[in-house]
Amino acid sequence: MKKYIIYSLIITLTCGLGACNNDEGVDKANSIFSTEEVERSPFDNWILGNYTHPYNIALKYRMEDNESDMTHVLAPADYKKSVVLAKIIKHVWLEAYDEATGNPDFLRQYIPKTIHFIGSPAYEDNGTMVLGTAEGGMKITLYNVNDINPDKIDINLLNEYYFQTMHHEFAHILHQTKNYDPAFDRITENAYIGSDWYMVGANRNAWQQGFVTSYAMSESREDFVENIAVYVTNTEDYWNNMLQNAGESSRALIKQKFEIVYSYMEQTWGINLDELRDIVLRRQDDIANGNVDLSIIE
Repeated sequence: MKKYIIYSLIITLTCGLGACNNDEGVDKANSIFSTEEVERSPFDNWILGNYTHPYNIALKYRMEDNESDMTHVLAPADYKKSVVLAKIIKHVWLEAYDEATGNPDFLRQYIPKTIHFIGSPAYEDNGTMVLGTAEGGMKITLYNVNDINPDKIDINLLNEYYFQTMHHEFAHILHQTKNYDPAFDRITENAYIGSDWYMVGANRNAWQQGFVTSYAMSESREDFVENIAVYVTNTEDYWNNMLQNAGESSRALIKQKFEIVYSYMEQTWGINLDELRDIVLRRQDDIANGNVDLSIIE
């Protein structure tokens, strides 16, 4: 699953080997494995205390070939910008779910075990730019980290690139673990257009066809998680404006689908999306108002 944004001159979207523990008799000098202790930076130690120990997450900000999509030309994430993004994600996403569920073990159980930062965008042949990927519930990759300006935090950019992406990808993990009502898939089943979704243009065009974003028109699973991501990262006014501009028939379709989404999150996971939205928006405001320490760890 991938979360995208479009860049186009025409269209602009808003959107087996045995092992032994006994070291006796082992010639460490001739071992093919390094026996030196790993040297950790202050940021590495911060990650251990804020991601690895509480959530069992390996946050990787140094680019690793085996963790990267080698079909794209990619650049590593800047150190300082990685620190800022790691702190923001912890406050706006991880701690938001802790607060909403009242259960610190919830994320530890379901969260992907690896989060990987990539500095550059990943462009597809059709001109789309990948914002994030989720792989089998085990890893989330976030791209374009180097666009962050630590000295001037743009909350709208963060929302578009990262906040919606994190909620989008985590919602995939949730429905892959416990599936939603298949009735959702049938509501607009004849309107999904696969990889041609980017030709829809602005999200406003998708609203008028019964979808919350253009990307939601790609297929039903993306539609489902886009409902969650858009709802919890935007204000009530934004949602109501979308419904108003969708038109009567399309508004009814969006509402019908969202009822299933809302019920699924509450009944399956015990998460009230209204409460989660309030928490997420408050925490986003914390970032925008400079109430969170985003200082560089050196």
